[in-house]
Amino acid sequence: MINEIPIWRIKYLPYNLDQICGREQLRNRLKGIIEKANFPHMLFVGTEGIGKTTIASLFAREFLGKYYDANLKIIHANVPLTEEERAQARSDAYVSTTKIGSIAGKTVTMPAFVQVKVKPFVQVKVMDAPFKILIVKNFDALGKNQQGFRRLMETYGSNCRMILITTKISGVIDPIVSRCQVFLVPQVDLTSFGKLITSIAKKESLILDEKTIEVLYKASGGKISKAIDFLQLSTISNKTVTLNDIYISLQKFQKGIVRSLLLVIFKGDFKKAREISRNILATYKYSAQELFTYLLLELHKLPLSTNVRASVINMIAEADIRAIDGQDNDIQVSNLLSKLCLYSEYL
Repeated sequence: MINEIPIWRIKYLPYNLDQICGREQLRNRLKGIIEKANFPHMLFVGTEGIGKTTIASLFAREFLGKYYDANLKIIHANVPLTEEERAQARSDAYVSTTKIGSIAGKTVTMPAFVQVKVKPFVQVKVMDAPFKILIVKNFDALGKNQQGFRRLMETYGSNCRMILITTKISGVIDPIVSRCQVFLVPQVDLTSFGKLITSIAKKESLILDEKTIEVLYKASGGKISKAIDFLQLSTISNKTVTLNDIYISLQKFQKGIVRSLLLVIFKGDFKKAREISRNILATYKYSAQELFTYLLLELHKLPLSTNVRASVINMIAEADIRAIDGQDNDIQVSNLLSKLCLYSEYL
Protein backbone atom coordinates (compact mmCIF):
# COMPACT_ATOMS: atom_id res chain seq x y z
CA MET A 1 0.00 0.00 0.00
CA ILE A 2 2.86 2.39 0.80
CA ASN A 3 4.01 2.32 -2.84
CA GLU A 4 0.59 3.57 -3.93
CA ILE A 5 0.84 6.79 -1.87
CA PRO A 6 1.13 9.64 -4.43
CA ILE A 7 2.64 12.24 -2.06
CA TRP A 8 6.30 11.42 -1.55
CA ARG A 9 6.75 13.27 1.72
CA ILE A 10 4.11 10.98 3.25
CA LYS A 11 5.40 7.93 1.43
CA TYR A 12 8.91 8.41 2.83
CA LEU A 13 8.05 9.42 6.39
CA PRO A 14 10.26 7.63 8.96
CA TYR A 15 8.52 4.89 10.96
CA ASN A 16 10.99 4.65 13.85
CA LEU A 17 13.83 6.64 15.39
CA ASP A 18 16.47 4.72 13.42
CA GLN A 19 14.96 6.01 10.16
CA ILE A 20 15.31 9.68 11.17
CA CYS A 21 17.65 11.47 8.79
CA GLY A 22 20.89 12.49 10.50
CA ARG A 23 20.87 14.04 13.98
CA GLU A 24 22.54 11.03 15.59
CA GLN A 25 23.19 12.72 18.92
CA LEU A 26 19.51 13.52 19.36
CA ARG A 27 18.47 10.01 18.33
CA ASN A 28 20.91 8.42 20.77
CA ARG A 29 19.61 10.58 23.63
CA LEU A 30 16.03 9.57 22.91
CA LYS A 31 16.87 5.88 22.53
CA GLY A 32 18.75 6.00 25.84
CA ILE A 33 15.61 7.35 27.51
CA ILE A 34 13.54 4.51 26.06
CA GLU A 35 15.98 1.97 27.51
CA LYS A 36 15.61 3.53 30.98
CA ALA A 37 11.78 3.58 30.60
CA ASN A 38 11.58 6.94 32.33
CA PHE A 39 11.96 10.62 31.45
CA PRO A 40 10.95 14.08 32.72
CA HIS A 41 8.78 16.51 30.81
CA MET A 42 10.48 17.52 27.54
CA LEU A 43 10.78 20.72 25.53
CA PHE A 44 11.63 20.37 21.81
CA VAL A 45 13.01 23.57 20.27
CA GLY A 46 13.73 24.10 16.57
CA THR A 47 12.76 26.08 13.47
CA GLU A 48 9.40 25.60 11.77
CA GLY A 49 9.13 22.42 9.68
CA ILE A 50 12.42 20.96 10.92
CA GLY A 51 10.78 17.70 12.12
CA LYS A 52 10.14 18.29 15.84
CA THR A 53 6.67 16.76 15.92
CA THR A 54 7.70 13.80 13.76
CA ILE A 55 10.61 12.99 16.08
CA ALA A 56 8.47 13.44 19.21
CA SER A 57 5.75 11.16 17.79
CA LEU A 58 8.25 8.45 16.84
CA PHE A 59 9.79 8.63 20.31
CA ALA A 60 6.35 8.31 21.94
CA ARG A 61 5.44 5.38 19.70
CA GLU A 62 8.60 3.46 20.60
CA PHE A 63 8.37 4.34 24.29
CA LEU A 64 4.72 3.28 24.65
CA GLY A 65 4.94 0.27 22.31
CA LYS A 66 1.64 -1.46 21.60
CA TYR A 67 -0.15 0.83 24.07
CA TYR A 68 0.67 3.85 21.91
CA ASP A 69 -2.87 4.70 20.74
CA ALA A 70 -4.47 4.68 24.18
CA ASN A 71 -1.78 6.71 25.93
CA LEU A 72 -0.77 9.41 23.45
CA LYS A 73 -2.45 12.64 22.44
CA ILE A 74 -1.20 15.44 20.16
CA ILE A 75 -2.78 18.89 20.47
CA HIS A 76 -2.11 22.22 18.73
CA ALA A 77 -1.90 25.20 21.08
CA ASN A 78 -2.33 27.69 18.23
CA VAL A 79 -5.68 26.29 17.04
CA PRO A 80 -8.59 28.33 18.49
CA LEU A 81 -11.32 26.52 20.44
CA THR A 82 -14.69 26.05 18.79
CA GLU A 83 -17.83 27.57 20.30
CA GLU A 84 -18.83 24.11 21.53
CA GLU A 85 -15.48 23.66 23.28
CA ARG A 86 -15.74 27.06 24.93
CA ALA A 87 -19.23 26.22 26.17
CA GLN A 88 -17.90 22.94 27.51
CA ALA A 89 -15.09 24.77 29.33
CA ARG A 90 -17.59 27.10 31.02
CA SER A 91 -19.72 24.15 32.04
CA ASP A 92 -16.80 22.13 33.38
CA ALA A 93 -15.48 25.09 35.36
CA TYR A 94 -18.68 25.42 37.37
CA VAL A 95 -18.78 23.43 40.63
CA SER A 96 -22.30 22.21 41.43
CA THR A 97 -23.98 23.37 44.65
CA THR A 98 -24.54 19.70 45.47
CA LYS A 99 -20.80 19.28 46.03
CA ILE A 100 -19.30 19.50 49.49
CA GLY A 101 -16.73 22.19 50.17
CA SER A 102 -16.10 25.92 50.05
CA ILE A 103 -16.01 26.08 46.21
CA ALA A 104 -19.50 24.56 45.78
CA GLY A 105 -21.58 26.79 43.51
CA LYS A 106 -18.51 28.68 42.30
CA THR A 107 -16.57 28.76 39.05
CA VAL A 108 -13.02 27.41 39.10
CA THR A 109 -10.60 29.66 37.20
CA MET A 110 -8.71 27.68 34.56
CA PRO A 111 -7.80 28.59 30.95
CA ALA A 112 -10.42 27.21 28.56
CA PHE A 113 -7.80 25.52 26.38
CA VAL A 114 -6.30 23.70 29.36
CA GLN A 115 -9.75 22.81 30.71
CA VAL A 116 -10.97 21.26 27.44
CA LYS A 117 -7.89 20.02 25.59
CA VAL A 118 -5.46 19.04 28.34
CA LYS A 119 -7.15 18.18 31.63
CA PRO A 120 -9.52 15.43 30.35
CA PHE A 121 -6.54 13.50 28.93
CA VAL A 122 -3.98 13.91 31.71
CA GLN A 123 -6.34 13.08 34.57
CA VAL A 124 -7.45 9.70 33.13
CA LYS A 125 -5.31 6.89 34.51
CA VAL A 126 -2.58 5.52 32.25
CA MET A 127 -3.21 2.10 30.67
CA ASP A 128 -0.49 -0.60 30.78
CA ALA A 129 2.42 1.85 30.42
CA PRO A 130 4.73 3.81 32.76
CA PHE A 131 2.74 6.96 31.98
CA LYS A 132 0.80 8.71 29.22
CA ILE A 133 2.41 11.20 26.83
CA LEU A 134 0.88 14.53 25.77
CA ILE A 135 2.52 16.35 22.84
CA VAL A 136 1.68 20.06 22.58
CA LYS A 137 2.61 21.73 19.28
CA ASN A 138 3.30 25.49 19.13
CA PHE A 139 3.29 25.61 22.92
CA ASP A 140 4.43 29.24 23.04
CA ALA A 141 1.03 30.20 21.54
CA LEU A 142 -0.56 29.55 24.96
CA GLY A 143 0.89 32.83 26.19
CA LYS A 144 -0.39 33.73 29.68
CA ASN A 145 -2.29 30.42 29.84
CA GLN A 146 1.03 28.66 30.38
CA GLN A 147 0.67 29.21 34.12
CA GLY A 148 -2.51 27.13 34.16
CA PHE A 149 -0.74 24.47 32.12
CA ARG A 150 2.17 24.46 34.59
CA ARG A 151 -0.18 23.59 37.46
CA LEU A 152 -1.43 20.54 35.54
CA MET A 153 2.17 19.50 34.84
CA GLU A 154 2.80 19.45 38.58
CA THR A 155 -0.51 17.82 39.55
CA TYR A 156 -0.59 15.04 36.96
CA GLY A 157 3.12 14.63 36.21
CA SER A 158 3.25 11.12 37.68
CA ASN A 159 0.44 9.99 35.35
CA CYS A 160 1.35 11.91 32.18
CA ARG A 161 4.58 13.31 30.77
CA MET A 162 4.41 16.35 28.49
CA ILE A 163 6.44 16.93 25.34
CA LEU A 164 6.17 20.62 24.49
CA ILE A 165 7.14 21.83 21.02
CA THR A 166 8.11 25.40 20.13
CA THR A 167 10.08 27.38 17.57
CA LYS A 168 11.37 29.84 20.17
CA ILE A 169 12.21 29.02 23.77
CA SER A 170 11.85 32.70 24.65
CA GLY A 171 8.07 32.26 24.30
CA VAL A 172 7.97 29.68 27.10
CA ILE A 173 7.86 30.88 30.71
CA ASP A 174 10.85 30.06 32.93
CA PRO A 175 8.90 27.88 35.44
CA ILE A 176 8.00 25.50 32.59
CA VAL A 177 11.47 25.53 31.01
CA SER A 178 12.98 24.63 34.40
CA ARG A 179 10.66 21.62 34.66
CA CYS A 180 11.62 20.23 31.26
CA GLN A 181 14.56 18.48 29.68
CA VAL A 182 15.38 20.68 26.67
CA PHE A 183 16.08 19.11 23.27
CA LEU A 184 17.39 21.32 20.47
CA VAL A 185 16.32 19.85 17.12
CA PRO A 186 18.95 20.94 14.59
CA GLN A 187 18.79 21.18 10.81
CA VAL A 188 19.87 17.94 9.16
CA ASP A 189 23.45 18.02 7.86
CA LEU A 190 24.12 18.00 4.10
CA THR A 191 25.74 14.53 4.11
CA SER A 192 22.75 12.83 5.76
CA PHE A 193 20.38 14.86 3.59
CA GLY A 194 22.23 13.70 0.47
CA LYS A 195 22.01 10.03 1.50
CA LEU A 196 18.25 10.31 2.02
CA ILE A 197 17.58 12.10 -1.28
CA THR A 198 19.82 9.62 -3.14
CA SER A 199 17.86 6.74 -1.58
CA ILE A 200 14.54 8.27 -2.65
CA ALA A 201 15.90 8.93 -6.15
CA LYS A 202 16.94 5.30 -6.46
CA LYS A 203 13.52 4.03 -5.39
CA GLU A 204 11.78 6.40 -7.80
CA SER A 205 14.25 5.68 -10.66
CA LEU A 206 15.47 9.28 -10.77
CA ILE A 207 18.78 10.63 -12.01
CA LEU A 208 20.39 13.54 -10.16
CA ASP A 209 23.94 14.58 -9.27
CA GLU A 210 25.59 15.87 -6.08
CA LYS A 211 25.41 19.51 -7.16
CA THR A 212 21.66 19.24 -7.68
CA ILE A 213 21.27 17.70 -4.23
CA GLU A 214 23.27 20.57 -2.73
CA VAL A 215 21.05 23.16 -4.42
CA LEU A 216 17.96 21.26 -3.27
CA TYR A 217 19.34 21.37 0.29
CA LYS A 218 19.84 25.14 0.13
CA ALA A 219 16.51 25.82 -1.59
CA SER A 220 14.61 23.88 1.08
CA GLY A 221 16.58 25.29 3.99
CA GLY A 222 17.51 21.74 4.96
CA LYS A 223 13.85 20.92 5.65
CA ILE A 224 13.30 17.38 4.44
CA SER A 225 9.55 17.52 3.74
CA LYS A 226 9.98 20.71 1.71
CA ALA A 227 12.92 19.22 -0.19
CA ILE A 228 10.93 16.10 -1.07
CA ASP A 229 8.06 18.31 -2.31
CA PHE A 230 10.46 20.22 -4.58
CA LEU A 231 11.99 16.96 -5.79
CA GLN A 232 8.61 15.45 -6.67
CA LEU A 233 7.49 18.63 -8.42
CA SER A 234 10.72 18.57 -10.45
CA THR A 235 10.03 15.07 -11.79
CA ILE A 236 6.58 15.59 -13.25
CA SER A 237 7.82 15.52 -16.85
CA ASN A 238 11.32 14.06 -16.58
CA LYS A 239 13.10 11.41 -14.52
CA THR A 240 16.39 13.30 -14.83
CA VAL A 241 16.49 16.09 -12.24
CA THR A 242 18.75 19.05 -13.06
CA LEU A 243 19.58 22.32 -11.32
CA ASN A 244 17.19 24.07 -13.66
CA ASP A 245 14.37 21.71 -12.64
CA ILE A 246 14.89 22.60 -8.96
CA TYR A 247 14.87 26.32 -9.71
CA ILE A 248 11.71 25.94 -11.80
CA SER A 249 10.01 24.01 -8.98
CA LEU A 250 10.82 26.79 -6.54
CA GLN A 251 9.59 29.42 -8.97
CA LYS A 252 6.38 27.49 -9.63
CA PHE A 253 5.59 27.57 -5.95
CA GLN A 254 6.37 31.26 -5.61
CA LYS A 255 4.56 32.28 -8.80
CA GLY A 256 1.59 30.05 -8.06
CA ILE A 257 0.46 30.15 -4.47
CA VAL A 258 2.25 33.29 -3.26
CA ARG A 259 1.29 35.37 -6.29
CA SER A 260 -2.33 34.23 -5.97
CA LEU A 261 -2.20 35.30 -2.31
CA LEU A 262 -0.99 38.77 -3.30
CA LEU A 263 -3.68 39.15 -5.96
CA VAL A 264 -6.39 38.16 -3.48
CA ILE A 265 -4.96 40.68 -1.00
CA PHE A 266 -5.11 43.51 -3.52
CA LYS A 267 -8.74 42.60 -4.18
CA GLY A 268 -9.41 43.24 -0.49
CA ASP A 269 -10.67 39.69 0.19
CA PHE A 270 -9.29 39.14 3.70
CA LYS A 271 -11.18 35.89 4.33
CA LYS A 272 -9.84 34.25 1.16
CA ALA A 273 -6.33 35.63 1.74
CA ARG A 274 -6.24 34.18 5.25
CA GLU A 275 -7.43 30.82 3.95
CA ILE A 276 -4.62 30.73 1.35
CA SER A 277 -1.98 31.83 3.88
CA ARG A 278 -3.05 29.16 6.38
CA ASN A 279 -2.81 26.56 3.63
CA ILE A 280 0.72 27.70 2.79
CA LEU A 281 1.84 27.64 6.45
CA ALA A 282 0.30 24.22 7.10
CA THR A 283 1.33 22.53 3.84
CA TYR A 284 4.86 23.86 3.44
CA LYS A 285 5.70 24.31 7.17
CA TYR A 286 6.80 27.91 6.64
CA SER A 287 7.30 30.34 9.49
CA ALA A 288 5.72 33.78 9.27
CA GLN A 289 9.11 35.27 8.36
CA GLU A 290 9.57 32.84 5.46
CA LEU A 291 6.13 33.69 4.08
CA PHE A 292 6.92 37.41 4.35
CA THR A 293 10.13 36.82 2.37
CA TYR A 294 8.24 35.09 -0.46
CA LEU A 295 5.62 37.87 -0.47
CA LEU A 296 8.40 40.43 -0.87
CA LEU A 297 9.99 38.51 -3.75
CA GLU A 298 6.72 38.27 -5.66
CA LEU A 299 5.77 41.86 -4.84
CA HIS A 300 8.67 43.14 -6.94
CA LYS A 301 7.26 41.29 -9.97
CA LEU A 302 3.88 43.02 -9.87
CA PRO A 303 3.20 46.25 -11.86
CA LEU A 304 2.79 48.60 -8.89
CA SER A 305 3.59 52.28 -8.48
CA THR A 306 6.63 53.30 -6.43
CA ASN A 307 4.47 54.69 -3.60
CA VAL A 308 2.30 51.58 -3.35
CA ARG A 309 5.30 49.25 -3.48
CA ALA A 310 7.09 51.26 -0.76
CA SER A 311 4.02 51.28 1.50
CA VAL A 312 3.51 47.53 1.18
CA ILE A 313 7.21 46.83 1.83
CA ASN A 314 7.03 48.93 5.01
CA MET A 315 4.02 46.94 6.23
CA ILE A 316 5.79 43.63 5.51
CA ALA A 317 8.92 44.86 7.30
CA GLU A 318 6.92 45.88 10.40
CA ALA A 319 5.15 42.51 10.42
CA ASP A 320 8.49 40.71 10.13
CA ILE A 321 9.83 42.53 13.20
CA ARG A 322 6.69 41.73 15.24
CA ALA A 323 6.83 38.08 14.21
CA ILE A 324 10.26 37.70 15.86
CA ASP A 325 8.73 38.25 19.32
CA GLY A 326 5.21 37.13 18.45
CA GLN A 327 3.77 33.92 19.89
CA ASP A 328 1.62 32.79 16.98
CA ASN A 329 2.37 32.70 13.24
CA ASP A 330 -1.29 32.84 12.26
CA ILE A 331 -1.93 35.97 14.31
CA GLN A 332 1.09 37.79 12.85
CA VAL A 333 0.22 36.82 9.27
CA SER A 334 -3.48 37.66 9.75
CA ASN A 335 -2.50 41.06 11.13
CA LEU A 336 -0.45 41.84 8.02
CA LEU A 337 -3.16 40.54 5.68
CA SER A 338 -5.84 42.68 7.35
CA LYS A 339 -3.69 45.82 6.96
CA LEU A 340 -2.89 45.06 3.32
CA CYS A 341 -6.53 44.29 2.48
CA LEU A 342 -7.61 47.53 4.15
CA TYR A 343 -4.90 49.44 2.30
CA SER A 344 -6.08 47.94 -1.02
CA GLU A 345 -9.43 49.70 -0.63
CA TYR A 346 -7.68 53.04 -1.11
CA LEU A 347 -5.77 52.03 -4.26
